[in-house]
Formats: sequence, structure tokens, C-alpha cells
Amino acid sequence: MRSAVFYSAVIALVCACTAVLAALPDPIEVNIKNLSPEDLAYDRTRQLFYLSNLWKGQIAVWDPKRKSHFNVQIDGLSSSGNGDQQMSGLSLSTHDNAKRLYAVAKNADAFNFADQKNNGPSSFHAFDLPLNENSKPVWSVDINKVQDQFEQQHGVRPFGIVDSAQDSDGNSYVIFALGAPAIAKFTHDGQVSAWAFEKGNGGQRPGYTGITFDPATNRLLAFGGPRALTAFNPRSSNPQPHAVTINGNFGTLDGTEKIAYIPVNGETVLVGARAPYAISFHTTDNWKSASIKKTRRDELTNSGFTGITDYYQGNQQGVYGSSAYFSEGSHGGRDQWPLYKFDSSILQF
Repeated sequence: MRSAVFYSAVIALVCACTAVLAALPDPIEVNIKNLSPEDLAYDRTRQLFYLSNLWKGQIAVWDPKRKSHFNVQIDGLSSSGNGDQQMSGLSLSTHDNAKRLYAVAKNADAFNFADQKNNGPSSFHAFDLPLNENSKPVWSVDINKVQDQFEQQHGVRPFGIVDSAQDSDGNSYVIFALGAPAIAKFTHDGQVSAWAFEKGNGGQRPGYTGITFDPATNRLLAFGGPRALTAFNPRSSNPQPHAVTINGNFGTLDGTEKIAYIPVNGETVLVGARAPYAISFHTTDNWKSASIKKTRRDELTNSGFTGITDYYQGNQQGVYGSSAYFSEGSHGGRDQWPLYKFDSSILQF
């Protein structure tokens, strides 16, 4: 009897250890027809993915355990796939225990370089968490007014909003990828102002492509555009861009996309997307400089790889990339949007 009890206990312990040590999935399957996620965020508290449905201008909430989802629509924005706004960016108020989700919607013609417009509708939205399929924004802000402010102040109209980040005081920062590198600031209750601006480099896409916040150093970090990484002090009334010196071979600025804050054993690591690479950054001097690492997934070479996030299974942490497959359009019929795992070595500095 004692032997049976002993062996049962051993088997239970082995099973428990096996469960804890189970490998992170690669890929994580996301099965939603015509999703085209330009961005994503993983809610560690609720164990859910939020993915931006680009063409339909809505948010998909994917449960990786149940392999089920629901959609959150925004009145006046969401469409069947041919609306005048597209869902381009998502961010959480905090990495853990997030209370809000924020959504960036760009104008549908902003990146149509054959018939480009810099003054069409675009917007920024705040949602309280948790979400359900009937959730509505706490507030929504039309971006045109702050674009007018930038144009009046600097003579250039930034456009093409693509990403946002939140600081530790509850403010949000939305970046412009086109026209000029610029950042609009939103208070917790949605009051907006033209916050940071610098002259563009004359290229087709002069603005920032991703933004995130590092709570350890209280710095905003913008990715791409005029340089690999640009640091800002969120509490500055006269914010100035500070070029982060990159210790290593970053490579081309072409193709940069989103960037994510990923805490690793009490240290900050930032990971940016530039197909087919994930590029990680780490600092020891409050973002005056940064060391970098790279890893690649060949599956992300020509897939429209734009989104990056971390994912957790127990105490295991992984970095995953998502693709929008832009060339397939709004009704291409695709129903599989795998999230590919990057080698974890890029998190170790």
C-alpha cells in the first residue's frame, strides 16, 4: 500500500514537472479569417492576445488556450474591410495587471503612395479592461486637430499614426510615421497636445515606426525613422529627441516596424521588428547608448512582419512576431496567422 502511494506521488510529481517544463509553442496558432494583424499585445494577467484587424478597423481578442476569439468594434471606424480608417496599433497601459487597452487607427490612404492623403480621418481610442464583444471606448479622439497644431507650429503636417505607448503617469504617446517624426501626447482622460517634433530626413517614411516606454528609466523609446532608437523624457515640457548610440551593427533603417518593452529578470530589454529580424536593445546608462542582438525567422521574410510581443506559459517567457500579409488585401480569405517564436538568446545581455 505504501509503495503504491509512493509511486503515485512520484508519478504526480513527474507529471507536474513535465507540465511546468513544457516547451513554449512554436508557432502559436491564431485562426481568424481575414485578420491581417498589424500589431498585437499579450495580456499576461488575462492570458489573452489583442490583435489589430487592419482592414476592418477592429480588435480581435484571441484566447490561445480555448482557441477562440471575439471582435470588438468601434462605432464610426469599424467596417467590412473598406473603411476610411485602419487599425494600426495596440498597446497596454502596463506590462502586467493592465487596466486599459489603447488602439491607434490610421487613415486608409496614408500609406497609399499612389494617391496619398495627409488629412483624412484617423483616431485614438482608450478601452477599460477586461473587454467583451460589447465593449466601447472610454474615449475616442480625432487626430486632425493635433495634426493642425503641428502644422501651425512647424509648417509640416505629420500623418500616418501607427503605434502608441503609455508612461507611468497614465499619459499616452502616439507616433506619426509620415510627414515628419512627431509624437502627440494624450492625458489619461483624452486631452491631446502636439508634444514632440523633429525635422524629417526627406524620405518617403521619415517618421517613427514604433514606440514603447521603459518604466525602469522613465524614458520613451521611439523606433525607426531618423535613427534606430530615439529617447525622450516623458516629463519634459520641452521634449527633445536624444539619439541612442548603438553599440553594434544595427543595419538599415528600411523596414523597421513596432517595438516592445520586455522585462527580463528585473532588467529592461526592448525588441523591435524589422523583417525577418527581431532586434533587441539593452542599456546600462539610461538609454544614452544600447547594446543590440539580432535573430531571424525565415518565415517572416515576406509576410508583412510588423508586430512583436512577449508571451508567457507558467514562468517561461518567449518573444513572438506577427505578420499582416498586406498584399493579400482585406478579403484574401486567409484564416491562419501564426505567431512565430524567436530564439530566446536575444533577451540575454
